[in-house]
Amino acid sequence: MVDKNICNGPQVIITLLSGLLLLTSCAGLPVRGMVGGQTIETRVDSEVARYYLGSYLAGKHSDAMLDARIDSVYQSADGSLPDRNDLKQLSDDFSVDFAALYFADQIDRVPINRRFRSAFEQAYEYVSKAFPEGQVKLSTDYEVLVVPTYLYTRWLAAGADMAVPREALQKAGLTCHFVETDDDGPVEENADIVVAAIRAHAKNGRRLIILSASKSGPEVALALTKLGPAETSHVVAWINAVGALQGTPLADERLFPELEFLVGGMDPVGRESMTMAVGRQRFISFRVPDHILVVNYFGIPISGSVTFWMRRSYSPLRKYGPNDGNVLLADMVFPGGVTLTQLGSDHFMRNRPLGIATVALAITVINWLEKPDGESIQVPGG
Repeated sequence: MVDKNICNGPQVIITLLSGLLLLTSCAGLPVRGMVGGQTIETRVDSEVARYYLGSYLAGKHSDAMLDARIDSVYQSADGSLPDRNDLKQLSDDFSVDFAALYFADQIDRVPINRRFRSAFEQAYEYVSKAFPEGQVKLSTDYEVLVVPTYLYTRWLAAGADMAVPREALQKAGLTCHFVETDDDGPVEENADIVVAAIRAHAKNGRRLIILSASKSGPEVALALTKLGPAETSHVVAWINAVGALQGTPLADERLFPELEFLVGGMDPVGRESMTMAVGRQRFISFRVPDHILVVNYFGIPISGSVTFWMRRSYSPLRKYGPNDGNVLLADMVFPGGVTLTQLGSDHFMRNRPLGIATVALAITVINWLEKPDGESIQVPGG
C-alpha cells in the first residue's frame, strides 16, 4: 500500500525540483553518431566521448593523439567483453560516456550478438506495423513465465509489475503465467518461489520461456541453478531484462530512504540481498543449464539520454562507471548468453514502445530456438 505521506506536497515538490535541476544542469556536448547499427543523437560528458561517437567510430580519424589513445584501448582488449573494472578504468581515463559507448561497440563486435540484433530489428519492424492491428499471433507451443521486479505491488508507475509486457504477449497469443514473489523479499527466498513455479509447468507440453527484470534476474538465475538440467528440460529460454545479476550500488549507497518515502517501509533483509558484496558472491554460484538460451537485454544510456526519473540515481552512481540508473552495465550480462542492447535507454527501457519491443523479442527468441543453424528468420505472416 502506498504511504499516505506521498501526498505531502512541499516535500514532493522539492524532490521533483531537485531532479529537474539535475536534469537541466547536465547540458553536455551535442553529437550524433552510430554504434553497432544504432543511431543516437544526444549530449555527452566530454570532448573525447563526442569525438569517439561522432568521428572515430565513423572512420574519421582526424586527431592523431586521441586516435592513438583509443587504438590502444582496442589493442589491449582480450576478445572478451570489458567487465566493471575495465569500464571503471576507461571512465577514469576518458569519461563515463566514452566507456558506455565503447561497451556498446564491443557488444556489437560479437558475431552472435550482431546476428541476433539483425533478427530483432526485422521482427520489430514487422510488429510495429502488425501488432496494433492484432495481426501478430505466436506459436501456442510456447508459454511465458513472468517474474516481476522489486516492489511490483507498489511501484506501479515504474512498470515493476510488468503489466505492459504481459498484456502485449497475451495479445500476441502467448499464455503468460505471473509469479507472485515477495515484492521486497530477499533474492534467495524469491528464488524458491520461482523454483516452485518452474516445476508447476513442467508437464503441460509447452516450451517455457522465462522473462525477468531487474531484481528478479538473480532470482531466476538462482532458481535455474537450484533446479539444474534434470528439472529444466521444459525451459528453453530466459530473457534477462535489465538484470541486477550482481546486485546494485543503490543498495550500498542506501538511497532507499527516499524510495521508502514514496512506497512505504521495505524489508531490510531484501535490501541486503541486493548489495554488491552479496550479489557478486551469489553470482559466482550461478550455473544456468547449457540447453537454456539466455538473452541479456538492457539499455546503455549516455548522460544526455537519461530520463528525468532515472537521473536522480544515475548521477551518484557515475563514480562506479557506466550504469543505467540502477545497475552497472557490465553486471547485467550473464556470460555465454546473447546480448541485445538499446543504445540511449536507461533502466526503464522507454526508448521504444515496451509492448511492441517485448513481442518482437519473443518472436526473435522463438525463431532463434527453431532455427539455431542461422537460417533466415521468418516473422509470423512474413
